[in-house]
Amino acid sequence: MTDSKISGVKAKRTATRSQKRLLFYVLMFALPLLQFAIFYVYVNFNSIIIAFQEQIARPGVGTGYDIKPSFTSFEWAFQQFFSAESGLMLWRSIQLLLCQLVVVIPLALLFSYYIAKEKPGAGFFRIMLYLPQVVSVVVLGILFKYLVSQGYPVLMKQLFEEKVIGLLLPSTSADSNFYTALIFTIWFSFGANVLIFTGAMSGVDQSIVESAQLDGVSNLQEFFFIYVPMIFNTVTTFIITGLAGIFNNQMNLHVFFNNTEGNVDVFGYYFYRMAALCSEDYNGVYGEVDLRKLAALGLIATLLLVPTVLLVRKLLDKYGPSAD
Repeated sequence: MTDSKISGVKAKRTATRSQKRLLFYVLMFALPLLQFAIFYVYVNFNSIIIAFQEQIARPGVGTGYDIKPSFTSFEWAFQQFFSAESGLMLWRSIQLLLCQLVVVIPLALLFSYYIAKEKPGAGFFRIMLYLPQVVSVVVLGILFKYLVSQGYPVLMKQLFEEKVIGLLLPSTSADSNFYTALIFTIWFSFGANVLIFTGAMSGVDQSIVESAQLDGVSNLQEFFFIYVPMIFNTVTTFIITGLAGIFNNQMNLHVFFNNTEGNVDVFGYYFYRMAALCSEDYNGVYGEVDLRKLAALGLIATLLLVPTVLLVRKLLDKYGPSAD
C-alpha cells in the first residue's frame, strides 16, 4: 500500500473517530440542555411575559377568559407583598436564614474541621451527619411528622403524665408548626453543609498547616486563621444561596401539609401552594389569585432580591477573611 493510501486511510479513521466523538458529546448534552431550555429559560421567560397580562372573563357563565396586556397584576402584587400576611411570611423566611448563618454554618464548620483533622470518631460522624441526605426528604418528612404528631403526645403522657397535642397539625398553633418545621429543615440540611465543607478543607495545603504548627499555633487559631480563610469562598456560596432562597425555600412544608396551608406559610410554600391550586383550575384561577398575579409577585421579589444578593456578595468579597 502506498504512502498516499495509508495517509488516506488514517485520515478517514480520524474523521470517523471525530464524528463518533461529536455524536457522543451531542447525545450527552442534548437532554440536559433541552431540560435547561424548557424548565429554566422558557419557564422564567414565560413567567415574565404573563406578569404583564390580565385575564378578562368573557360574558356568560363558563365561557372562559380573554388575555390582554395589563399592569393590573402588579397592583395586586404590590398590595400583597406589603401586606401584614407577607410581612409575617418574610419574617419567617428571615428566621430560617438567620438560623443558617448563626447556627448551621458555624456548627458545620466546626464538625468539618473535626472530621478533616481525623479526630477520634471522625468517620462515624461523617456517616451519621450525611445519612439523612441518602434518604428522600419526603420519606424523612413523613416519618418526622408521624413522630411529632403521634409519638410526641404519647411520650409526654407516659414520661410526664402531661397531655399535649401533636405538632405539625392544622390544630396546632402556627408558631409551634413553624419552629418544628424549622428544626427539621436545619437538621436535614446540616449534613450536606458538613460534607461540602469537609471536602473543601481536605484541599487545604498541609504545608501551610505544618508550618503554622511549628510556630506553635493552637487548634483554635489554626481553625480561624488557616482553614476558615482558605475555604471562605465555599462558605460565601452557602451564604449567598441561603439569601437567594429567602423567597423560594418552602421549608418542606409541602411534605407536611400538602397543598393545605396548615396555618403556617413562608414565601416559598405560599408560591408553591397557590400555583398548585391555580393549576387545578382550567383557567389558572384560585379565588382572587391567578398565575399572572403570582408571576408579578415573584418578579417584584426577584427585583428586590437581586441587588441585595449582589451587594452582600461584594461585601463578603471585600471584608471577608482572605486566604492571602
